[in-house]
Amino acid sequence: MIVASVDPTSQAFAIGEVIGVMSAAATAVGLLWWLTRSWRKQSAPPGTDPASALRERRKRTGFIAGATVLIAVVASVKAAASYHPEPRAVEARASDGAQESLVIVLPAAFEDYRLLSGEAAERAETEVLAGRELPHSMRTGYYDRGADGSFDLFVLVNSADWDPKVAEDKATKSISQEFRNYFTAAKARDVTGFDAGEHGGGLSCGLVAGPDGDQTLCAWSDAANFVGVRLVRERDLAGAARTTLALRNAATR
Repeated sequence: MIVASVDPTSQAFAIGEVIGVMSAAATAVGLLWWLTRSWRKQSAPPGTDPASALRERRKRTGFIAGATVLIAVVASVKAAASYHPEPRAVEARASDGAQESLVIVLPAAFEDYRLLSGEAAERAETEVLAGRELPHSMRTGYYDRGADGSFDLFVLVNSADWDPKVAEDKATKSISQEFRNYFTAAKARDVTGFDAGEHGGGLSCGLVAGPDGDQTLCAWSDAANFVGVRLVRERDLAGAARTTLALRNAATR
């Protein structure tokens, strides 16, 4: 929440910019009327025609009112120009501009990776979680690349299709915010964005510390899903991004 509040891509930041501009304008208008109060109410010299004196006073007030309108117009234009938040994640579209309703179904295999099942999957989950518990709404998958029964990649799937919290986040946060929160929580470094492919949205990867050195953490996001991918034996960000994109393409329905 703290990160989002200072995120220049967020809706909150954009609204704050607008409020800041309009607050400054309101302060300027208040000062203008306060500083000119004596001038506006200035008494006419003795012997001046009362009607003429009234007209002069109205002219002075009208001048200040005109200045007030000008300040308001300029502030409104500046506020409108400053309001440019990134689209919310729920507004993400495919690369061709179409709006898709994407469902994630982890494939039994993709490229040279094979989805573990049974005892092999249970061993992998025990090793990854190390006694921790995942939210009940999060779905997992463990993939073996060398056919030796050990996992080389694991994936965590969150979706608005079954988790109202994800739907809420998608409706209020941009994909940049999602990634910033995710990679910051994971203490990732060198986070880099990559081409998200035909389904649009976003895809980023970074490096995280593992028990035997660096590992690669990637994630993709679209209008309904947020998926984290960890490649335990991969240290090349571009290579990890290609693998993650291949998994995304194979898993997206």
